[in-house]
Amino acid sequence: MTDHTTAGPLLAQLARPRTETRHRLAVIADPHVTDGTGTWKVAHRSEARFERALKHANSCDMAVLLGDLTGDGRADSFETVESGLSELDVPWIAVPGNHDVPKAFDGHEGRPVSAFEERYTPGLPFTWDVGRVTLVGIDTATDETEALRETWGGRVGPVTRRWLSDTLPGLEHPVVVMHHNLGSLPENPGGKWANFPVDDARETREILATNDVALVLSGHHHVPAVLDHRGPEEVVAPAVCSYPQAMLDIRIGPSGTDVRLVPLANATETAEARRHAQRGKPLAVGLLDSIDRRLGDLPLETAR
Repeated sequence: MTDHTTAGPLLAQLARPRTETRHRLAVIADPHVTDGTGTWKVAHRSEARFERALKHANSCDMAVLLGDLTGDGRADSFETVESGLSELDVPWIAVPGNHDVPKAFDGHEGRPVSAFEERYTPGLPFTWDVGRVTLVGIDTATDETEALRETWGGRVGPVTRRWLSDTLPGLEHPVVVMHHNLGSLPENPGGKWANFPVDDARETREILATNDVALVLSGHHHVPAVLDHRGPEEVVAPAVCSYPQAMLDIRIGPSGTDVRLVPLANATETAEARRHAQRGKPLAVGLLDSIDRRLGDLPLETAR
C-alpha cells in the first residue's frame, strides 16, 4: 500500500464510499495533449502538465484518466500520451473523451473508439477492482448511432444503461467513471453550457440511485466541483491542461472519502494559464469565474 500523505488542499469530504482498507486514486482529467500553441487550454504546456500529473500518480495505488487525453485526436498526440503513460509504475485505466474520438467536423482522420478501447481500457464498458472498490468505466463520447459525431456532447445510451442495471447489483463499492457529466453546475440553470451533461442524465442517475452508487467521477467541464444528485455524489475533476491546471488525489478508507486538489503548476505558470482564460472565448471566461468562486482561498499553485 502506498503512503497516504497530504497531497494538496482538501476539496471535499464524503461519507461514502467507506471501506475497511485504504485506497488512493490519482484522478487525471482533460490533459488535452497536443502539439499546439496558446488558446485558453494552454496547448503549448499540455505535455508538461500531463507529465507532472503522471509523476504524482506514481505515488498512488491507481491512476484513473477521465478522457480528453488528447486535444485533437491526432495520431501524434496519442503517441505523446502513450509515451507519458509508459512512465507509470501503477495500474491505470481510462475512458474516452469527446476529443479522443472522431468528429464529423475534424480536419483529419481520427482513431475510432475501438482503437481507444483496445489501447486504454480492458473493454468498454468495464469493471476494474482496486481493493474493495470497483471502478465502473463507461463510454459517453460515442454510442450506437452516429449522432455524437456532430457534437462535443455525450450520452450513456440505452445499451450501456442496461449494462449498468445488470452489473451494479453485484458490486459492493462501485465508483462510476465517465467523461461527460451527470448534471449541470448550479450557475448553469438555463443550460447555456449544454454540451457538458450527458443528454440522458436523468435516466442514468435513476439507475445509479437505485443501485446505491455513492460516487461518480467525471471530467469534461474543467471546473472542480461536487454535485449532489440525491443519490450518487458526482466529483467533477479539474482540467490538467487549463486553469487551474490540477488533478485530484482521492483517498477512500474507514472514515469515508477525502478528495484533495493537486496543483500542477507554479505561480508563474498559473498566472499564464489565467491570462489565457481571461482572453479566451466566453466559455473560458465563464469557467474561470466558476473555478474562482468554487476554490476561493485554496492554494492553486505547487512549489515546482
